Amino acid sequence: MDKELLKQAGMMLPHMALFERMLHMRTLLWLAGHMEERGDRVTLVSAGSVTLVGQEMTTHETVTTSRGEVTAAAAYQVLHELKGHEAAEYAVTREELKALNAGAVDRLASSAELLAFGETLERIVALRDPRKGRAGEEAPFA
Repeated sequence: MDKELLKQAGMMLPHMALFERMLHMRTLLWLAGHMEERGDRVTLVSAGSVTLVGQEMTTHETVTTSRGEVTAAAAYQVLHELKGHEAAEYAVTREELKALNAGAVDRLASSAELLAFGETLERIVALRDPRKGRAGEEAPFA
């Protein structure tokens, strides 16, 4: 077991909320892509279900896309955060999902959370000797 690698992975733990938020934001893009593939124009998202409205109307707790799964709870939470108001259900078009995500990415790019993550990456890089491979091992061509 590589204890240095484990230590470095542990340094990432304070950033789990950032990673989770980024994953949930990405699922909105997956949902927009899924809507486009199906020809859906509107999606209704509540805490317990996602209803895709197009030529057919389907409701699911989890929508499986070609990229991954989108849970109603996660989509609802992200939409609540991005739209900035409380609602029992959010109605969104695929274009709006993409625009909401783009705005969230812009805000995240200048956030203190991302700055802290960058500082952690710098500390991890500083732990490694550039003349060595993985922490503590001689690189084969050093």
